[in-house]
Amino acid sequence: MDISNLDNLQVLNEQVMLELLGDDTSEINSFRQQFLHQAKSSLQKIAGFYREQQFKQIKDEAHYLKTSAKAIGAERCAYYLQQLEDASLELDKAQCKSHIQSLSSEIKGVFRACSAQT
Repeated sequence: MDISNLDNLQVLNEQVMLELLGDDTSEINSFRQQFLHQAKSSLQKIAGFYREQQFKQIKDEAHYLKTSAKAIGAERCAYYLQQLEDASLELDKAQCKSHIQSLSSEIKGVFRACSAQT
């Protein structure tokens, strides 16, 4: 996926959860809260792995969180997690740092979008 596609991605695509769970607002909110909790934990782990230059662990944690991001429709988070996976495979510390910072901003965006929904 190239950067131009990023413009087409949503912070939180409502349709993904509606298709998955139907119109069950409490279930959707529960999934989103679980994702936000997981994202905060994963971001802390990724930052620690980054400081220790443990690129395989960065890749594994990014991949793990990407699955959840896609499931709740956090498309921009999923995009940056994929970029982080790629950069960690290339052992590119500068790119990893950039993607971690972008990911952190996107997670905050998902939190704001979820807060606006409830």
